[in-house]
Amino acid sequence: MQLNSSKTLALLSTLVLCSCGGTPKAAKPAASIQIKREAMQTLNAIIRPAAESTISSSTEIDWPAGELPWDRVTLPVISPNGLHAIVQLGKTPSLAELCGDVNKPINTTTIELHALDPIRGRRIAPLTIKREGFLLGRNANDHFALVTSPNGTEGRWIGRLDWTTGVLRWIVSDDAINCFPSTNANGDIAWSRRTQDDNRFHLVVKTQRGQRVLDDGKSDWLLPLFVGRDRLRAYQMTDGRLALVEFDLRASNPMLTSIALPILQSGATRAIVWQIATTNLYSPADDSHAFYHPVRKRMVIWQPNKSIETVALVQGSVAAAPVSDGTWIVSTANRVMRQNVRIEDGIHIRNRLAIPFATTSPKWTHLLLIPDGNRLQIRAINLSQ
Repeated sequence: MQLNSSKTLALLSTLVLCSCGGTPKAAKPAASIQIKREAMQTLNAIIRPAAESTISSSTEIDWPAGELPWDRVTLPVISPNGLHAIVQLGKTPSLAELCGDVNKPINTTTIELHALDPIRGRRIAPLTIKREGFLLGRNANDHFALVTSPNGTEGRWIGRLDWTTGVLRWIVSDDAINCFPSTNANGDIAWSRRTQDDNRFHLVVKTQRGQRVLDDGKSDWLLPLFVGRDRLRAYQMTDGRLALVEFDLRASNPMLTSIALPILQSGATRAIVWQIATTNLYSPADDSHAFYHPVRKRMVIWQPNKSIETVALVQGSVAAAPVSDGTWIVSTANRVMRQNVRIEDGIHIRNRLAIPFATTSPKWTHLLLIPDGNRLQIRAINLSQ
């Protein structure tokens, strides 16, 4: 992935899957809680926030939760509970292939399922999917992750991989180009679909109530994402304009409930949309989510049902994850901080790039993904204290 705005964003891409197996290796003895707290107190004393910043407790400590192989481009997909991850390895496909512009079969990617260990930090042998050529979906739930398989004239299929067994089940296997699958805690699936002879995507949503198409007959609808259980957001591209749109899936016609946030007035392409939507890990643990804004060059939170519709996070931010108290863990090219959205500063957590992910666990509320060559070090952190 190559983002025009910053080399840092090239670090922040998309998804894949993990599982258990093998004999765990012994972990090095962890430092005591007191030592970790003293280290954080020292760090807070050395790195001073701005005068108006909020100071949070020194109990915000992190500990090892495992590590993942990394192709230096494609971010893993992590289960909401923080216990599983899926990674895509091998030669990274072109943006044209990732965006669904091209659908030729791919034989350069390998998928691995990993079990994370936020309790003891053990390294657990991964489960490698024997079949090659899969692309990661956008997110996962606690039971499975999603992949797609470009099959040329036979379409692009969508499969679900069980976290524990690695068993693959095809859930969409027609001759259409089916891209960008997303799921929620219920196991509902949403994706973008176009026919072989039509270069415009529409949305498909499959729930326990059945399957339906969302389309206005003119726009390119890309990268849908569930918000909670009853809402869906997707990127709408029309004549070079780009907007983020939210639908109420409880309505008989969700298109009539749409609320839109304009992002670009011209120059939008599928490549830009793909980069915007996949540079930030998203956990369905919270209804709120942030995306990278290509004009404002920072993460922006969209809150369509609140009095303040959008909130811009710190300048230069490239990833963000929500905290239960309304603050956000925000990452820039050289630091991680906890930001109060009312001000543009906060307590420093790390003095380097790390990609935050919010979980549903009360014991490890967040994971930090730290680039380390061709590995991602995973650290767990508890911000509920």
